[in-house]
Amino acid sequence: MKTLNKALFLLVASGLIIFSSCKEDKKEDPKPEEISITINTPEENATYGKNDTVFVTGSIEGPEELHGYMIEIINTSHSDSVVFEKHQHDHGTSFQIDEMWINNVSHHSDMQLKVTVYPGHEGDEKIETFHFHCHPM
Repeated sequence: MKTLNKALFLLVASGLIIFSSCKEDKKEDPKPEEISITINTPEENATYGKNDTVFVTGSIEGPEELHGYMIEIINTSHSDSVVFEKHQHDHGTSFQIDEMWINNVSHHSDMQLKVTVYPGHEGDEKIETFHFHCHPM
């Protein structure tokens, strides 16, 4: 019986040592200030006429894996209404942005392109905004 207890004790102790030494290293989420957002179009303060296509192109880069992004076009002249929204839940260190929206505003409107990047699932985000103007004609 003593031999069985010793064997059981050694087995349990060995298992605990093995499992406690094999911890998975958790990577830190990138800090928002480490993330680069580049918007190629629309250019800052560009002007678009009625039915013009506003191409939204650019890139997002991070030092570690990112967890997606959201693009919004907001009409800041009319109650901050969102006229375009694209949410991309993806994992990677870089993303290419290639979207489009057709100007359908009925009044002169100051517009804001808002890009929100999610470094992790912890609630941190990096937000950058860009501005342009839309004509109703």
